[in-house]
Amino acid sequence: MKYRAVLKENEIYWVGDDEFGISSGESGLYRRDTRFLSLYRWELDHKPLNTLMQHLAYPFELHQVSSNDDLGYLMKLGVERTLALHRHGARDLLKVQSYQPEPYTIRLLLDNDFSDMFQVRGSEPWERKVDVQAIPQGLRFSYAGQDGISRHTEIHSDPPAAWDGKALVWQAQGDTEIQIEIHPLLNNETPQALAFSSLQADYDQNWQPTVTLQSEKDQEVLFRGVQDLRSLLFETRSGVIPAAGIPWFVAPFGRDSLIIGHMTVQDYPEIARGILQYLADHQGQKNDPITLEQPGKILHEERIGEFTNTGHTPHRPYYGTVDATPLFIWLCGEYLKATGDLAFVGALMPHIEAALHWMLHDADPDGDGFLEYIPDPNGGIKNQVWKDSGDSVFFENGEEPDPTKPIAIVEVQGYAYAAYNAAAEIYQMLGQQAQSEVYCTLAKDLQNKFQQHFYWPEAGYYAHGLDGKKRQMRVLVSNAAHTLWTGIIPETHAPEVAHTVFTSGLWSGWGIRTLAEGSVRYNPVSYHNGSVWPHDTALAALGMWKYGLKDEAYTLTRALFDAAIHAPDRRLSELFAGYQRHNAPPVPFPAACHPQGWDAVIPLALRHILNREEVQVSQNPVTH
Repeated sequence: MKYRAVLKENEIYWVGDDEFGISSGESGLYRRDTRFLSLYRWELDHKPLNTLMQHLAYPFELHQVSSNDDLGYLMKLGVERTLALHRHGARDLLKVQSYQPEPYTIRLLLDNDFSDMFQVRGSEPWERKVDVQAIPQGLRFSYAGQDGISRHTEIHSDPPAAWDGKALVWQAQGDTEIQIEIHPLLNNETPQALAFSSLQADYDQNWQPTVTLQSEKDQEVLFRGVQDLRSLLFETRSGVIPAAGIPWFVAPFGRDSLIIGHMTVQDYPEIARGILQYLADHQGQKNDPITLEQPGKILHEERIGEFTNTGHTPHRPYYGTVDATPLFIWLCGEYLKATGDLAFVGALMPHIEAALHWMLHDADPDGDGFLEYIPDPNGGIKNQVWKDSGDSVFFENGEEPDPTKPIAIVEVQGYAYAAYNAAAEIYQMLGQQAQSEVYCTLAKDLQNKFQQHFYWPEAGYYAHGLDGKKRQMRVLVSNAAHTLWTGIIPETHAPEVAHTVFTSGLWSGWGIRTLAEGSVRYNPVSYHNGSVWPHDTALAALGMWKYGLKDEAYTLTRALFDAAIHAPDRRLSELFAGYQRHNAPPVPFPAACHPQGWDAVIPLALRHILNREEVQVSQNPVTH
């Protein structure tokens, strides 16, 4: 299985090739939405390094052992390299051991395009005039952006090197040590010291699993997940929040961050607090048909790069999601239960009430009591739910719902149900009993309407959604299993949902397919129509566990841990292909984020399911 070489610390991250260099495609050194290096490659005597070993010591630090390219049976030049990221930049330490009397040449090829992340992903590129200047410490790339922000990358070299127009060059004989420091800078920022001891201590002291799983390999998966969670965090004025995933989504997100918060609130409530504060600080205040902002609405995604700053995307921020707002209210309730921090939640009450008002009005354009969206008519996100690709919502014959009418999706109603229950609990804690009862009633009414309109008795399941005419989209998708997590499905029907999962084309053996095999549009290597998303399966496992379906929850959990064990780095990818499980690893999805926030927290969120000795798991999941 092939993975990108990724390091990250705070808002700086390195996406490399297999050799941890930077050479093509999306590889680069990034600071949030801008690429600050587009070429970075070491050469010995004008040939690439031959990597013998790579070890990820921390998510911010790589150790690498290499040799001269034409190794043969005798190494002439050995290289030990340590590449590490810091909140202020990167340090690359190269130690060359010479086993030959002849002199040799070391070159570091460098280039920079300052591309915006959207352009790296495929949007039309711009011609950028990048100034390259030799400075006493090394080299400086500079670019004056169209958004009025100047961007610079300083490369400091010790010992000094000559610049030949393409590479820094050192002539060496015998053993040699070179240290490179890279500083991505904005406007008038100056390079800051890179001190790594406190960063290592933070990982060693604060980001180790606090439980021990029975299997050593499972423990490795849990360890990697906890460390990746720490690496995905970045600081904002509102607090620390997690990035959604690398390389594409190192940015504040609504839905993604909130689900991460839900899955970690018991272990790391400070992360949930940062997420809630950030989203409250950026809550919608006005009506904007371009960004889809509405009063009380929680954002979907915010970008700060040149492409967005100059109006080429609506992500300033963009509010094209129907589910972040109920997830926000629900997480407020979960945070309060986990911490008892009534002062913090009380201070958020104006934001909670604005979000509830949005749910009851703007999010229900036809007044039927369901949360709905109308596809963005301006070229933004068509399907404003977690399966947000343009082809993911359809009827069983492949027909799509009318894009000018409201669409209600199954799991979103579950989020709304959980949000109303959370609001009831919060009001009760605040001593406002009358308001608490209002939201208790809303939750019960929604559950009844949900059962009436979404239940699909012939399948023993729930429809994916309702179109503007309230017609069921009777398609076997993972969403109904995911909806168990919210509690909206009546207890009498939860076993039926689990049975359908395991006895239909939804179950791949590695997880729940987003769309059942054999369905219209099914494709195992599609984004949302047949692939397996680990977080989606994990939420179904949490839901089954809540309903007492412990064998089924264990089966899902075991499959996800097994998938991670098959990965050399013990990580779960954002998604993998939906091929049936055989005696081989899961098939990777080529464009998946790795690591990804939802998936980094899965081992932490599910470890109690693996560690409960009283769960006696049968050979096959229980079917009721």
